[in-house]
Amino acid sequence: MEEVERWLMFSYWGSYLKKDYMQVGLDVTEILMKHWGQAKWLRGVAFSYNEGLRDVDSVDVIRREVLHDRDRYKLYDVTYFNPSVTEEIYVNRLHVDDAMLTVEEYDDLKYFQTDDPKLNKHRTQLLLEVFTDIASLRTIEELWMINHDRNAFMGNPAYLYRPRPLYEQVEDTLCTMKTQDEVARLVNEFEANVPTDWVIDYLKNRLGVDAVQKMADGKLLILFYDGELTKSKVNTREFLRTFERDVDSFLLEKGVRLYKGES
Repeated sequence: MEEVERWLMFSYWGSYLKKDYMQVGLDVTEILMKHWGQAKWLRGVAFSYNEGLRDVDSVDVIRREVLHDRDRYKLYDVTYFNPSVTEEIYVNRLHVDDAMLTVEEYDDLKYFQTDDPKLNKHRTQLLLEVFTDIASLRTIEELWMINHDRNAFMGNPAYLYRPRPLYEQVEDTLCTMKTQDEVARLVNEFEANVPTDWVIDYLKNRLGVDAVQKMADGKLLILFYDGELTKSKVNTREFLRTFERDVDSFLLEKGVRLYKGES
């Protein structure tokens, strides 16, 4: 059976990350070890198949290894066996590079859509706990859950405003870093002109009161799913397009235009 890669979590962080991405990736590694146990395999992307460290219980060992040889680990993977699945080995992999961070799985989300709704909700909640731990790092301003459907978001509300031409560049990893200044400008102008309470009211009116939580550092946790990870309330991409238009209309009354490019 062909493996299907999904990103359980992802961030195109090259556009706004303000610290050393390798250090931040190591902080994420530590959080995943807290939830999922030992790192089964650490390797740089350019390594041959048998290279790297196996069955590492200490994040300090991983930090020393990565930071001692930055050239070989400037892109690196950390493999875990997720203990929330007991039927068989469930592989998750953290991938870190200068354009993005992903936490991947390879079983087409089947462990989140079993025949048992209670189990699905339980596993969804466990994933959400990992997600919020990672997104609570100060250095991560935007984190999404599931790459295809974007089932949840945690981060700065400004990153919900996603003009398509700009984010098509953000999501092309060859161009991600080139968008850094424009994304930073857009975030700053959004924060200056769009009140967080307006955003929260907007989201609660359309997604439900329980779907939106205010977190530390001005971040929001937003759930686009209903109880189970794969049961979406909305088409998130369409929802964000509507949000963009409604933000533009709100600001038009103030005489403000956030995005100067083509829509």
